[in-house]
Amino acid sequence: MSTVRMSANLQYDIAREAKNTYDKANPEREFSSDMGNKVYDKYLKEKFEAIQTFLLSKENVSVLQRRCVQLKPIKHLNIELKYSDIEEQMDYDGNAAMEIVEKRMLFQFDVSNREIIGLLSKDPSNDYHDYVNVEFTLDITGVSTDDEDPSRDNIDLNCPLIAELVSTREYNDKIYDGGREYKQKVQETIASFTTLNQALKAWPALKDFVSQSKLDKVYEKVERKAKQQQQREAIEVQEQELNSVILTASLLGD
Repeated sequence: MSTVRMSANLQYDIAREAKNTYDKANPEREFSSDMGNKVYDKYLKEKFEAIQTFLLSKENVSVLQRRCVQLKPIKHLNIELKYSDIEEQMDYDGNAAMEIVEKRMLFQFDVSNREIIGLLSKDPSNDYHDYVNVEFTLDITGVSTDDEDPSRDNIDLNCPLIAELVSTREYNDKIYDGGREYKQKVQETIASFTTLNQALKAWPALKDFVSQSKLDKVYEKVERKAKQQQQREAIEVQEQELNSVILTASLLGD
């Protein structure tokens, strides 16, 4: 058996393959392809239609030149979701207590077949994009008492659409954290060995994280020894007969 040193590069490769294996065994949940459209239709469509009606109304014709207003398709919907939750927190003395924790999640979804009024500069040629990206913040911390922010959206976290956003992100975050923890455990485990040979003897399943070239090097002498054993067993069948001639010749020679 050839000795393969447990080098830093080998440990890195093993840990990376362990993480890949974890990800394969624990796939993340995916959002539906029309999630952007769903969020837009539920929370933005009515508002943007009201803005469009206002900008194109007769009252604004004299103030706003029509060539500075243009309907543009929405390409991406960037969502910032903010809400409060109650979680167990540890203080400096190690005591646990339930406290309100502010949560913040960011999402980006593609949007199709949706438009929004865009205000262009005086020279429309300065507007390089034929689409717009919409930034949207959902604040669902409760009933707003902040008069300085009248546009704040107070939405029930139990809304199916929002609940799907939150639950999917929390699940994927849990999977991500689990992958990091698993990778770290593997790193800590193999770090105690100076050779791959030792690690494989202690943890045979480790071979699933090791490249075939490294395994071939570890087992190359084992294979030669196995072949030697097979050859030895084949000889043993007729060894006595073969040896008898040698023995007889030796005795006669004396």
